Amino acid sequence: MSGLKSAWELSLERSDDLVPELKSQKKLTKKQKERIAEIRKNFAAQIADRDVTMQDKVRKLSDRVPPEEIADAKRLLETQFREEKKSLEEEMEKEIESIRNSKG
Repeated sequence: MSGLKSAWELSLERSDDLVPELKSQKKLTKKQKERIAEIRKNFAAQIADRDVTMQDKVRKLSDRVPPEEIADAKRLLETQFREEKKSLEEEMEKEIESIRNSKG
């Protein structure tokens, strides 16, 4: 074999130089990967449920809010949803990180 490297090999070397923590990151076991996938699936379901609930509340705003206040009420609901989503995503990442740091 010649001493020439493919573009893919050169790219991998550069990525190791740019993000050295990826190289030192331990490999996950099959069980850890499955647990992480399950956590992601559960949190995605929770977020989707909250999104549907928020959209339903937005649709029903005209039934319980004066027309001139609908835009403000909609923004408030959307802001609450974004905050809940961010909180759930942060909680998910903490759980995933604890699995990554566990011994399998």
